[in-house]
Formats: sequence, C-alpha cells, structure tokens
Amino acid sequence: MSPGSAPRVLVVDDERHLREMLRDLLAAWGCAADVAADGAEGIARFGAGGYDLVLTDFLMPGVSGLEVIEAVRQSDPSVGVVMLTASLDDLDAHAERLGFTLLHKPLHFEGLHAAVQDALAARALMPAPAAAGEPTAPPLRTPPRP
Repeated sequence: MSPGSAPRVLVVDDERHLREMLRDLLAAWGCAADVAADGAEGIARFGAGGYDLVLTDFLMPGVSGLEVIEAVRQSDPSVGVVMLTASLDDLDAHAERLGFTLLHKPLHFEGLHAAVQDALAARALMPAPAAAGEPTAPPLRTPPRP
C-alpha cells in the first residue's frame, strides 16, 4: 500500500446483507473494501494481492473461514485478519495459532471498529479516528440463518 491511499479490506461472508453492510461501514471508515460471497472466492480475490485486512465469516458452504485464514497466512502473514462468527464452537485455540481476532455475531459497531483499527494500526494504515462526540451506530444485527 502506498502512503495516503485507503487501506484495502476483503470481506468474505456468505450472507449478502452482512457483506454489503460491512463494505459500506468500511468505506465510511476510510477503507476500500471488496467482497467475496464464499471462502473459495475469498481465497481467489486475496490471491490477486494488495489487501491489508481480511474480515471473514467462520461457517460458510464449501471453504470455511479457517481455510481462508490459513491461505491468507501462507500468502502474507502480516495481513490483519478478523473472523466473524455466530458459532458456539471454541475457536480460541485457532485464533491463537493463526493470529486472528475473533468477533461474535451479532456484531456491535464499537467492537468491530476497534478490531479493524487494531488490525490496521499494526500495519500503520488506519485513517485518523473520527472526531470526539461523533454519534455511534447501533449494534449491527444480522438476520438469523434459515
């Protein structure tokens, strides 16, 4: 990434509504976000290069979020990764081994924003924080899976 350009974020989630909402939020935070509808597409997009952060769902048809993260780590271990999950599975050991932040759904604006800031700050890419007193968004709610 060149100085002054927006951090590039890849959002990988099989829920269209959440993908689009995350893309829009990231844009509001000064990031350039691309989306992928499943893990296989996410790995392919990441392989094209240039991402600073990956936000991925855990449970997706076909290629899981863990497989996406493993591919990211093999390609570029310095890329920030945040996994989003509604699963009750214990993923802490995976988070430790693969070095990612784990956020549970339903997502909350403050927690997501902090995770994105932390991941990008590690690469010195996060745009300046919003002015004090700026209103915060309500919790992000995702519709239940059918």
